[in-house]
Amino acid sequence: MDYLTLRIPTDTKNKMTSTTWTGEPPLQGSNGMYEQCGCNMVQVVPAAYADVRENIYLEGNLYCDEEGMLKDRPRNWRAGQLRYWFMKKIEDQLTPDWRDWCNIAGDAVFVVEGTDKNIKIMEAILDS
Repeated sequence: MDYLTLRIPTDTKNKMTSTTWTGEPPLQGSNGMYEQCGCNMVQVVPAAYADVRENIYLEGNLYCDEEGMLKDRPRNWRAGQLRYWFMKKIEDQLTPDWRDWCNIAGDAVFVVEGTDKNIKIMEAILDS
């Protein structure tokens, strides 16, 4: 199965970039998730992209620095928004402080299956 990744830098001056993988993206290696997130410990959390105007909802996994907040890395508001959209859909199942769990620090990578539909959605994200 192919996967599509969207690297989300913390600094909004830097553009998001995408990569296609045959098989699951590796954690280690010259272009692995550790390198893309700039860390030694990656945490994988569910995330989603939502566009209510276009009625689009795309679930995937967010690879992020597990210790980003402990290392005082800057907040990544774009990656945090992906986490928010996922949790918003299930907020009735969560504790009242669920929004506190949406914060992501440091660079992150959003990973989805590489279907034709998902590729078109990811292209729209990159164009925005």
